Amino acid sequence: MESQTPRRALVLYASQTGTAEDFSADLSDALSRLRFSVSLHSFESFDASFASLPTHHLIFLLVSTTGQGAVPDSALPLWRKLCRKRLPGDWLRHVRFGVFALGDSTYPKFCWAGRMVSRRLLQLGATELVTRVEGDQNSEEGVEGAFVRWLAEVRATMKAKFPLPEGTEELPEDVLLPPKWILELGEETAPDGALNGKGQWGDLMSRLHVRYPGSVLARVSQNSRVTTEDHWQDVRHLSLQLPSPLHWDPGDIISVSPKNFPEDVERFISLQHWENVADRTLTIKPSPHISREDDLTPCPVPFPVQPLTIRTLLMHHLDINCVPTRRFFSLAAHLTKDEMLKERLLEFTDPQWIEELWDYTTRPRRTLLEVLQEFSGVSIPLDRLLELVPRLRMRQFSIANAPPVGNQKFVDLLVAIVKYKTIIKSPRQGVCTRWLATLKPGDEVSVVLTKGSLGTPSHNVAQPAVMIAPGTGIAPVRALLQRRHPQGTDCESSNDDMLFFGCRNHDKDYFFSEEWKALEERGKLRISTAFSRDQKRKVYVQQRIRELGEQVWDVVGTKGGLILVCGSSGRMPQAVREALIEVFSKHGGLERDGAKAFLAQLERSGRYLQETWS
Repeated sequence: MESQTPRRALVLYASQTGTAEDFSADLSDALSRLRFSVSLHSFESFDASFASLPTHHLIFLLVSTTGQGAVPDSALPLWRKLCRKRLPGDWLRHVRFGVFALGDSTYPKFCWAGRMVSRRLLQLGATELVTRVEGDQNSEEGVEGAFVRWLAEVRATMKAKFPLPEGTEELPEDVLLPPKWILELGEETAPDGALNGKGQWGDLMSRLHVRYPGSVLARVSQNSRVTTEDHWQDVRHLSLQLPSPLHWDPGDIISVSPKNFPEDVERFISLQHWENVADRTLTIKPSPHISREDDLTPCPVPFPVQPLTIRTLLMHHLDINCVPTRRFFSLAAHLTKDEMLKERLLEFTDPQWIEELWDYTTRPRRTLLEVLQEFSGVSIPLDRLLELVPRLRMRQFSIANAPPVGNQKFVDLLVAIVKYKTIIKSPRQGVCTRWLATLKPGDEVSVVLTKGSLGTPSHNVAQPAVMIAPGTGIAPVRALLQRRHPQGTDCESSNDDMLFFGCRNHDKDYFFSEEWKALEERGKLRISTAFSRDQKRKVYVQQRIRELGEQVWDVVGTKGGLILVCGSSGRMPQAVREALIEVFSKHGGLERDGAKAFLAQLERSGRYLQETWS
């Protein structure tokens, strides 16, 4: 037992999309119930306190992997400090730690960031207290199922190794922890009459914008559908005009700050009976119940939309249409006086019913707002709103064009509008793409330009490339090809570039086909297409790769070319890898193990790059 260790714990999270951040709050609550004083930080917010790391005897880290096995962008400064060579090998000798890694198994370096963090802590003398668990967003149980198992292991380990002092009891689940934030309503409504929510929704949507660090207001210059009207999916070509010239590389990303629709916000307000207070000014303060010395929980992302009201908070900052997690049901159960309703909510928090939770929420993509409609007896105190509803986070899109020599002010995006059916009657719609589809020329969008995970594969234009890009995966490839083969020039770029493009129909969703035809006519590109629904037998890009295997090997194996795989995650990336292994074996004269080793070497040397998304 290690009962003499101070009952303090540090929880650090490195999150790209917010999942690791949500799980860290669950872990913090579980440790608090075991009477630990918990400091909860993002890697970014803890960066200034890095030197204090050895003084934290218990550290839990939740680490997401992005791109080619990297830690999230915001976590890089602290990670680089942790990798300093001058740190002694016993620097963390007093530290006990546990890591939960989040990742996507369609990427070659699955959960690589979490593994690197674990390995580095061991190198610095720390001891693993709880075995690392790796959550796969593409597994049947999802990341949450793996986290539930890991959290149970953390609780069991902590209770065994750090028993409660005599006379102290664990805080039971039916006792609500103190709120972390206080939301105070002002006496007056928002000063601008256009913000009263009465027939002025359009102004709320178009004039107010969330301004994150580094964000700029871009103006829509084009928003056109590029799939035919009878095609099953609406795909848009958006062109955004930036306020000033910027430089980016192929593979870089535009992050867009989305907004909730007025009717959804109104429904939420109505469910909570906030009609009379929704437009009063709102102030958010740290709760006095939380010791800022012992619990350094960072503030949420600032809420810069002014004036801040319940209505603007729900429209611009809170994800009321997300799929709710176990944490939502656990907290919601405390917010109803109906015992039968409470019992139903608590069933979804029981680890043994994790599959039922998946079937109710994730599988049909049931939203938080819909759950609140079904469990209408849940009454949310304002001070619990930020805990119950997660933040509305920016959505990322690959830039689909390259700037000319110098900088330019227009950014192209290729956006598939998310809309599909499940067992739920109303169609499922993407929060961000649903909003983007409504934008008209002249409308403004808050965006942030960030580096992508592909790196800069265009620097050596003489190095040929094999590009595999089904569907909207063509966006970063288009940027790369524009950089490598600028229109109106005859630069000394490779004539060996190959593009494998797949979609359903030649006449319905063959994106930018005229551009590929023009490059082919210039002798700059060899293109192979797979139109899966244009014939009885479905054809996919991996089949085309096998058919042209000799050419693929010539580009990659003989001429030292690159391979880029871009598009939806799922089966495609693994199917492409298998096709490439077969090509390397058949045309490169390698045994299967040798072909797999060759592909692994391409990854290590940066010649195999992947950008996929769910």
